[in-house]
Amino acid sequence: MTPKKTVTPGTKASTIQLWYGENQSLLEVELGKWIALFRAKYPAAQVRRFEYVAGAEGELAQAVHQAVSGGGMFAQKILVVLSGALAVDAKSELGELLLNVCSAPPKDLVLVLAETKKVAWSKPLAKALKKLVEEGKLTLKEFANLSSQELEQWIVARAKEEGGKLGPSVARLLAQAVGNDFFALAQEIAKLTAYRGGEEVRAVDIDELVAPKLQDDVFVFLDAVGRRDLRAANQALARQFAQGASPQSLVGLLAWHVRVLALVREALDGSSKRAGSRELAQELGLHPFVVTKTLQQIPYYSTSRIAWLYDELSNLDVKLKSTRTDPQVLFGLFLSKLSALKPVS
Repeated sequence: MTPKKTVTPGTKASTIQLWYGENQSLLEVELGKWIALFRAKYPAAQVRRFEYVAGAEGELAQAVHQAVSGGGMFAQKILVVLSGALAVDAKSELGELLLNVCSAPPKDLVLVLAETKKVAWSKPLAKALKKLVEEGKLTLKEFANLSSQELEQWIVARAKEEGGKLGPSVARLLAQAVGNDFFALAQEIAKLTAYRGGEEVRAVDIDELVAPKLQDDVFVFLDAVGRRDLRAANQALARQFAQGASPQSLVGLLAWHVRVLALVREALDGSSKRAGSRELAQELGLHPFVVTKTLQQIPYYSTSRIAWLYDELSNLDVKLKSTRTDPQVLFGLFLSKLSALKPVS
């Protein structure tokens, strides 16, 4: 599920929000934008951020209560962001305060509850908040990992918000260079649009201004597989899981890589002359770094073998969704099949 379209803070439908999901860098980037929109709309308003810390719940409850109820005759708009609050007991001082505020919020309050973990909807506090969602008193916003297409769409939209223009093919290059780090993406988009001064960002701008950050992505373990180094491939895979990568996001990365293999294979088979990585990158709309890495692996992949790889990846996806086998074990079996490949004759 992708995040819903951001609405202007302070509108009736968005007074109380609960933001959550595994894509925390996107959540924080969107929250920063939300705060900026709020301050632009209400220049005299207050913005307060709080974070739940175990053992300091009493002090936090008092601070939040003071922030949300400090109205009076000269009340001003206030945006309160509270992180990690769903860890508290529903019957605690803070838990009861949150339920009361969310049920009947002061008219000048905008409240965002931001969660860094998956919401356990069966727990009393989360269950009570979900009931408020059903009553239309609270809006949920989930930040899941984006697919390649969704990521490119986000980049295009973000550039437009920055007052610039960035087409789909260039957005793809930026996504390939930076990855799913939305803090870094936001910075690079701001830099690129400022550099272009409102004109459309070009592919050459990505090459000149953005340093590739692909060393931690799928190429690491696919390169190891290409060297028939199954041990290194599994170590790289283990690092991906240790860094919090979801099985679905890894399948998505692998699917993207297979598509790149198919594009490069088709371009090579359809050309009578040997093209370099930069020429191929320009022809296919890919980053030169990506093409260089792919050319190192392409001797192992004929058209029929790429089709086989698609089938294997599809089978892996089905097993991840339909069995209880450890995802890392399933990925390990998938990688072992790739490591046994011989160069195409």
